[in-house]
Parts: sequence; structure tokens; C-alpha cells
Amino acid sequence: MKLNTSGKPCPICSNDNEENASVCRHCGAWLEDNPTKLIASLDQTFEHANASVPQMESFIDAESIPEDGIGIHVEGETKPRYVPISWQLILGRTREDTSASQAFLDLTAMNAAAMGVSRRHAMIRRNTSGYEITDLSSTNGTWLNDERLVPNKPYPFASGSQIRIGKLRLLVIYRTAKKS
Repeated sequence: MKLNTSGKPCPICSNDNEENASVCRHCGAWLEDNPTKLIASLDQTFEHANASVPQMESFIDAESIPEDGIGIHVEGETKPRYVPISWQLILGRTREDTSASQAFLDLTAMNAAAMGVSRRHAMIRRNTSGYEITDLSSTNGTWLNDERLVPNKPYPFASGSQIRIGKLRLLVIYRTAKKS
């Protein structure tokens, strides 16, 4: 295997990218400290996207991301979701006994049941350095980039990471703390 050292290495997956790339073509992570307002498109991020989406609608707008929240782009969807997270966010499908006080992102409309998403599949939680994801003992598993997560163990993730819950792929972007 020949290593290409002329490209820009990704801080998340370590794969090389073109020198002028701002988003990793392998995992969707940011390659720059100061990314532009438009972060990543569906076509750049998911190799097997089956949706034909107008280019401008497929971007996550960094300015629309809540200060204490995340921007999520679901593969195949035309518009991202901007979600404030006061402490934690559960990803899954609608369930009748979900507490109204618990932050919950309902993925039912994205054909989540057929994609293997459990009712309470995974949890995203803020921590001191950013965010972490935990698989909630889901039936079909959770992946961070290409790593399958051990259930009930939190994994920190960088802004620009890909998360897969069952077969449903998500690109998650959040604001990073500014360096002094």
C-alpha cells in the first residue's frame, strides 16, 4: 500500500484528501480550523446518496447551528435539522411513553423503522470539549465514522463526523470553541 503524502490528512479518519479540500471526502470531517459558512453537501459526504438534491439545499449553514446545539444532515433528506441540546438528545423513533421533558429527535419520517433505527437508538450528550454519542443497546447498532460503538459507552466525536444508526446515515456539525 502506497501512502500519498501530498494531500491533506483528515484529523478523524487519517485518509488523504486534495490539498485544497475543506471537508474530508472519506468521512465528512472538517479539514480546516476556520471552515466556511457552508460546511458539507450530501454529495461530498455520502458516497451512496440516492437523493437528487439541489446543491444549495444540501448544505449545513454553520450560522444556523444553535450555540449550544448541533446541525444534523440525514442522508437522503433535502434540509438539515438544527437542534439545541441543553444536556442530551435521544435519537430514535416516536414512542408513546417519551417524556415531554426529554429532548428527542424523531426520525420516523425518514423511514427509520425500515432503516433499523430503534425507538431509543442513541444519545448525543454535551461534554466539556464538545459532544459524545452513546449507543443505547440498539438492535442494529451505532457507528461513529466507520467504528461500531460498544453499547452504553460514550464516544467523543468531532464536528463533521458521520454517525450511522442502523442503516440511517447522519452528518453532525457543531460549533467548536474558538482558540484564544
